[in-house]
Amino acid sequence: MQLWEGEYGLRVVIYARFSSARQNETSVEAQLKECYRYCKENDYTVVGEYIDRALSAKTDDRPDFQRMILDSSKKLFEGIIVYQLGRFSRSREDSAHYKHKLKKNGVRVYSAKEHISEDASGILVESVLEGMAEYYSAELAQKVKRNLKLNAEKGFFNGGYPPFGYKVVTVDCGTYKKRKLEPEAELSPIVKEIFEMRADDTNLLDIVDFLNNKGYKTVMGNSFQKSSLETIFRNKRYIGITTFEGVEYPNTIPAIIDKEL
Repeated sequence: MQLWEGEYGLRVVIYARFSSARQNETSVEAQLKECYRYCKENDYTVVGEYIDRALSAKTDDRPDFQRMILDSSKKLFEGIIVYQLGRFSRSREDSAHYKHKLKKNGVRVYSAKEHISEDASGILVESVLEGMAEYYSAELAQKVKRNLKLNAEKGFFNGGYPPFGYKVVTVDCGTYKKRKLEPEAELSPIVKEIFEMRADDTNLLDIVDFLNNKGYKTVMGNSFQKSSLETIFRNKRYIGITTFEGVEYPNTIPAIIDKEL
């Protein structure tokens, strides 16, 4: 941790976190600006920064967060400043666990945007704010899951790599744009050909050689192997079925092969 001199009393560090899953979430730079303002108003000496980018507070698996907890035992600082308590953690269990560790090391967590008194009422306010942060996180996860399910029902592409033989296209849905899978003109006939080869009991390794000798690559840009073929032959999207959490939605994307094949 980089240290620098300050002219005031309480030594603190700033912890900032940003999850790229939400494009409108307060940026690290904005969090730091607000935290420094708070420290100046309260005459705190900032002795370091810990920053985790594109990481969720639902988990404690955050490199700088863990480094900060470890450093708290070195008596380098007495307080941690966060933009809001939700930046520290959105799990009440994790929050309680790590605040207990920090307390043993003589370190307290302060929120720059949420006023929490140091008397008994502050305990109640802090618990309410932490509960709201966890509720918000759970509600957001539910919304994301609902949207993914709706996408699957309508045949929209939920992300990742498109299957071999498909391409991703953007479609205009009026007030918003979505992505869908469409057969790729050059590769979709190859998909049908290898299914026909397999239906004629052609050995998997022979099909692998066929694809590699013609210079075709997997969606990851690698040479074909037996395992990559097995993945293709199990993928129900080739017969027009989208699957989400074990539920199948037939006729949602253009099929490359028929069900009989």
